[in-house]
Amino acid sequence: MKGFKGYVGFVALALCSANACADLPQSSILSRYGVTTDQLPSPPKSETVEPVEEKSRFQIQPEQPFVTIRLGDGKQPQTTGNLSIDRMAQQDLERCRRVQGEVVKRGGKYMPCDGSLPGMPAFE
Repeated sequence: MKGFKGYVGFVALALCSANACADLPQSSILSRYGVTTDQLPSPPKSETVEPVEEKSRFQIQPEQPFVTIRLGDGKQPQTTGNLSIDRMAQQDLERCRRVQGEVVKRGGKYMPCDGSLPGMPAFE
């Protein structure tokens, strides 16, 4: 039953479009008004204008790299004046750099030793 309704709709659409085509005149609209193509106005002649180079409104600079990888920044930890805390911070930095070297050898991701997130500036 579904297919039959589809065919009926298609036949009705075809009949309506055939009726609309029969109502259209066979001659062109120009001949109905008694005008020939020679009597039509010619399009205005445009002069070829060479493009003028305009000064750019934007300052174009070379693209900066998305990520800058720095290994071993050479930054020393801040000194506090307390020898045990300074020594502990120094040992932490050395241990982090050793682990960083191993990670680089194995092809892993960069791990910062200053406590910041990779790709983000360190806040001090």
